[in-house]
Amino acid sequence: MCSGKDETETRQACARLRSAKTRAELAEALYQEVSGYSLLDLQALRGRVERDLRSVPNGYRQRLYPRVMEQLFGTHHTLISTARRGDLDLLDEPLAGDFQEFCEMVENTCISRESNQRLGLLYYLLAAFNLFVLERPAHPVGTPFPGGFEVEVRDGEYLCPVREKADDVENALCPYCPAKQSDT
Repeated sequence: MCSGKDETETRQACARLRSAKTRAELAEALYQEVSGYSLLDLQALRGRVERDLRSVPNGYRQRLYPRVMEQLFGTHHTLISTARRGDLDLLDEPLAGDFQEFCEMVENTCISRESNQRLGLLYYLLAAFNLFVLERPAHPVGTPFPGGFEVEVRDGEYLCPVREKADDVENALCPYCPAKQSDT
């Protein structure tokens, strides 16, 4: 399993996140947590994603990889730049009701991992910014899925071709995602 230090750090980070009551408070907490990661950590997370995608068919991997990188690096950039500009207080609305459940899932998932617990937590911190602060889907618009479908936005509403499959993947972000099932 994980080292005691990793487990303690994960529990403390999740406790800090749980204390947020508004989107602005969560954004500030996420900024503080993510600021503790280096560019090398982001690169290590990229490497982990690249390893995970090796088993994906080449054509699909070539379409998926840029969107996953956007998900990680674009979200990181948006979080850091928004906080540094002081724009976080513009988000002073209550958090979604399932946020505490999300924190529980993150804590349990990260602690149960045998390795790379810290990188797993970084992944979920970035996802929390998209899901609960920006109220965007976990996967960026344009993220492809098998069958030629992708995440899209129509009339200001996010649509996902696999939203109905949310419960099929353990520890998935889907149950917390604001996207609706697309009709395709």
